[in-house]
Amino acid sequence: MKPRFQDYVSEALEPTLLLAFFISLVGIAAAASYGTISYANSFLVVVGAVLAQMSVNLVNDYHDYSSGIDKESTKTRFSGGSRLVSSGAVKHRHVLYMAVASAVIGGLIGLYLAFAVSLWIFVLIAVGAVAIFAYTKYITKFPLLPEPFVMFAFALVGVGSYVVAHGSFSGIAPALLTIIPAGMLGGIALLANEVPDAEIDKKFGRRHAVIILNNNRKLSAYYMSLMAVTYALVIFGVARSLLNPFFLLALLTLPAASYVAVGMLHYRNPQSYERFMATNVANIFVYLLILVVAYSL
Repeated sequence: MKPRFQDYVSEALEPTLLLAFFISLVGIAAAASYGTISYANSFLVVVGAVLAQMSVNLVNDYHDYSSGIDKESTKTRFSGGSRLVSSGAVKHRHVLYMAVASAVIGGLIGLYLAFAVSLWIFVLIAVGAVAIFAYTKYITKFPLLPEPFVMFAFALVGVGSYVVAHGSFSGIAPALLTIIPAGMLGGIALLANEVPDAEIDKKFGRRHAVIILNNNRKLSAYYMSLMAVTYALVIFGVARSLLNPFFLLALLTLPAASYVAVGMLHYRNPQSYERFMATNVANIFVYLLILVVAYSL
């Protein structure tokens, strides 16, 4: 199959990039609500965050193909690896080249922001480098670590975006009541999408929560517990007048989250579960959008 440019674009621009985009916007919106921001630096941090996640996705697709896991997994729109790489529409070595290129460009943006705004950004660069080059091959092998690591990395994206936009850490404490939930949603998105791949992932040595819990009831409860923490932080912020009441609109995502939990509880096969993954992804994007918009209300 002859590679086509549009296939490479599709491989690079996965919908999950919206996670980094929206989480960056949460940090920037929080900074804007507490004072003036730098629009130029805000733009750069969003681009850098998206490029970093793009690189993580591409390295993941490269390793999944190289290890052979893609050959055994069932493909859905949200799990099972890249159809484009496994079908040969995109050459797997080219995926690695794109991953390195996006990591280098994102890293250069991070270096500029570190020297221009705050040397603390070096921490974000370091975590990003670990996420890009160690997550798939190493971090996924540690029991229960993958999802918390992703949550932590995405939360740092939100913190970094706040600092870059605002120019300092001042006023960040209330913002953490939205930045932490936003970061958690990134890991929750991963958790839901891991369900169909659990059997194959276990065979290849991965140890994420779906494998360790190994029980639909426990997994469903874990998912809802994580979602409950995100809601609790927002409710606490509103109750203490640290966030305005419009943030409670995030609770509108609770029915869809409950629907996804039911899908986990009664999981049968990748095909029947696909609609629950779609609901989860859409619901998380809505949740993040509510957090961004609420800062302007």
